[in-house]
Amino acid sequence: MEAYVKEKKQGVTSPFKLFIFLITVILALAIFLRPGYVKVIMISNQETGVVYLSEVVEYPYRISYGWIHSFENIPWTEDYIINEDNSLLLKRIKVAGFGAGIPNNKGIVSIDDNGMIIMDKIDQEFPKVNWINSNTALEYIKVNGEILITGSELPHHEFLELEVKERVKLWIK
Repeated sequence: MEAYVKEKKQGVTSPFKLFIFLITVILALAIFLRPGYVKVIMISNQETGVVYLSEVVEYPYRISYGWIHSFENIPWTEDYIINEDNSLLLKRIKVAGFGAGIPNNKGIVSIDDNGMIIMDKIDQEFPKVNWINSNTALEYIKVNGEILITGSELPHHEFLELEVKERVKLWIK
């Protein structure tokens, strides 16, 4: 009977020892891993939710759309910044001329030395950007000046949306 009691005592772990062990593991992880948040650009289908692109964005969080508008092949760019709440703030539109669907009364309007019409300081906020993709109309989407994706890399004639979400990220110090 004595042998049975010894075996039983060795197999029992006190709740206090287990608690101390778990706290030690959590503190060790907190020291070696540093949690943080990152902003992620997601391009997905508006109807099905299929995600075509999910990419971490680095500060200063600037997004530019480059379009070729309509039959006349008018170049058009839209410049956004990502707000703290992950909404998109349209700052500027630059377009070579006016045509169907091109606004003429956004922000402060000026013309640059190349004849491009610039609508600046628009400051219009969007929770996300929705569009029907065209492989020929959407030239690119840039993040901080670097091409993230081109229109030809996305499905043609699908209802797409670009949205910014915040995700938890763990990385080693």
